Amino acid sequence: MNPTFDYEKRKIDFSSGYIFKGKHYRCSIIKYPSFYEHAAKGTEMVEIYHFTPKEKPAGSILILHGLGSRNIPFLFWMGSHLASAGLQSSVMILPGNYTRTADHSVSGKDFFSTDLNRLISFWEHAVVDTRTTLDLLEQEGVWLDNNCVLGYCLGGMVSIIVNALEQDRIKQAILMTVGGNMARILWESPTLIFARRKFKSGEGKTGFLNDRERLIRTFNDDIKRLKSFSSVHDLLNSDVHPLFKVDPLAYAPFIPADKVTMIEAFFDRTLPKQSRKLLWKLLGKPKRYIVPMGHVSWLPFEYALGKFVLKKMGIKEAKKRMRLLESTKVEEPIDDESIK
Repeated sequence: MNPTFDYEKRKIDFSSGYIFKGKHYRCSIIKYPSFYEHAAKGTEMVEIYHFTPKEKPAGSILILHGLGSRNIPFLFWMGSHLASAGLQSSVMILPGNYTRTADHSVSGKDFFSTDLNRLISFWEHAVVDTRTTLDLLEQEGVWLDNNCVLGYCLGGMVSIIVNALEQDRIKQAILMTVGGNMARILWESPTLIFARRKFKSGEGKTGFLNDRERLIRTFNDDIKRLKSFSSVHDLLNSDVHPLFKVDPLAYAPFIPADKVTMIEAFFDRTLPKQSRKLLWKLLGKPKRYIVPMGHVSWLPFEYALGKFVLKKMGIKEAKKRMRLLESTKVEEPIDDESIK
């Protein structure tokens, strides 16, 4: 299976209802049927938690979460506080994760399935859903010129592919603890030990995923070929390994370095150091910050990342920035308001 990331662009019919509000924002949940034609059971509906500031918004941000479910509540906190500071903030749930976990699966697991076709399908689905979410935000007039896509881990990897395909619609990208080289991640990340156990039991023969040395050697050859592709279209229509076509490394050269900011955790053990360093190089060595934290241990300190996001997006007023330090006090739930 080779990904195309294509879909039929059309008006999006959606449902939306407010679910709670804070002092400076309201949160609604937006749902619409995915445009991806091969959605697995349980992943058919796109879900977006949209945080709207009560004052005139100064920009828009789309937040893409990491693998699994545990990191998502932290990013909801981020969305609510960025909205309090004046940003239209949307947290999209990636297919195969959290409330969109596939039937009889585990949250996040399918993005690194030992079945190559299933793995590629979930990556393609995630990219299509992100692109159509941008369509919806534009359609409703809440994707402003001052905009950003913030991606953490898996979300950052997906966002790189989306940025390469949607350069005209995304002003800047912030990548938090993101790497590339799927071959090495599959075989070296401690998080993916479940996949390696299946390889040892004989699964994953499709695309020789279970042959570590051959897979890494093929990826090294494909990386060298990147300079020969003049466009994403050329890449997708080439004979590089199918897994490489969902690897952020393959799309990094097509993104202007000046629109990217990378934040790397010094003590990151989830992503191999080589995978993070190579991605940075292929992105054109964009501005990079290395923080003394681990892949997950930064999450309780997301207020610092929030203040950094505000600075990058030009929101500098002290009062707005200080709202990031407020406790997340939710006022009465809203159950009598809905739109569309």
